Amino acid sequence: MEGFYCDKVLFDENRNAIGVQGIWTSRTPSGYVEGEGRRKRPVIIKAKRVISSASSLGTPPLLIRSGIKNQHVGRHLHLHPASLVAAVWDEDVRPWEGPILTAVVSEFDNMDGEGYGPKLEGTCMLPSWFLPAFPWKSGQQWKELSAKLKKMTGYIALARDRYGGRVYIDSKSGRTKIQYTPSQHDKKHIYEGIVELAQINYVQGAREIHVGVPGIEPFVRSPISDPATSSINDPEFNEWIDGFRKHGFTSPDTSFASAHQMGTCRMGTESGNSVTNSSGQVWGHPGLYICDTSVFPSASGVNPMITCMSICRGISKGIAEDLVPGSYVNARPRL
Repeated sequence: MEGFYCDKVLFDENRNAIGVQGIWTSRTPSGYVEGEGRRKRPVIIKAKRVISSASSLGTPPLLIRSGIKNQHVGRHLHLHPASLVAAVWDEDVRPWEGPILTAVVSEFDNMDGEGYGPKLEGTCMLPSWFLPAFPWKSGQQWKELSAKLKKMTGYIALARDRYGGRVYIDSKSGRTKIQYTPSQHDKKHIYEGIVELAQINYVQGAREIHVGVPGIEPFVRSPISDPATSSINDPEFNEWIDGFRKHGFTSPDTSFASAHQMGTCRMGTESGNSVTNSSGQVWGHPGLYICDTSVFPSASGVNPMITCMSICRGISKGIAEDLVPGSYVNARPRL
């Protein structure tokens, strides 16, 4: 329902979900979604089942506003924190054109032997998104960096985060807030990922290597250096790598990127360790289901889109069977 803000889920005396309550806001008399003249009305929608698909950031506040007291609501937020690397080449690349995210290195994604480590990926190179991730100290330096974009390629070292954060409602403002700090365990993996990306680009002949870490000057290859004979053991490059390792992530100046929100209403075996059962139903509240990435028990370590689609398909199948037994047919996919 366009313009509807869902405030809370409604329950009967037995805590069965029976619908939702919220505020509907119309368009303006001219048909716009913003501006003067919009009307507001309280709305109650009755339903046999209620399904929240408000994401890992939106579902927890809805459950909290609905009076659900489970201690795991909003907890175990995972974001796949990432840091950026840029390489500058002799030739024009025009990296804002063509496909994105077309290359990945998975060699380092199990650094601790327990499935946690960094993935190395090529990334989106839209100027307004990519360039601000790198530290600069003056207008001239910013202009020089921007002028080099046409010769750049960009990468991320993305960690499957072992330790998470939380989503909660601020008691004073009533607004949704996020609390998340990359752990030392996860930052170590990201840092090693940056080193590996720098090495990959150096041996391929990059003229400059920039990292999104304040206090680290970019590596600039000597004009007399021959890219065709480059080795990660070259003294000049090794000196820069050693300085980078000693520097570490400066806190709180270092920024991290993220596009994968997971957790906060995770699935589990009982209410003591989770928010929903394996069918996506919220413990103690029949008829209330969650179909989004908030049900992930842990970080996926890969883009969560396909995993989310698969999980939600299974949950939806269960809801359909529950409403009308035998109604769901597993048709063979069309070839």
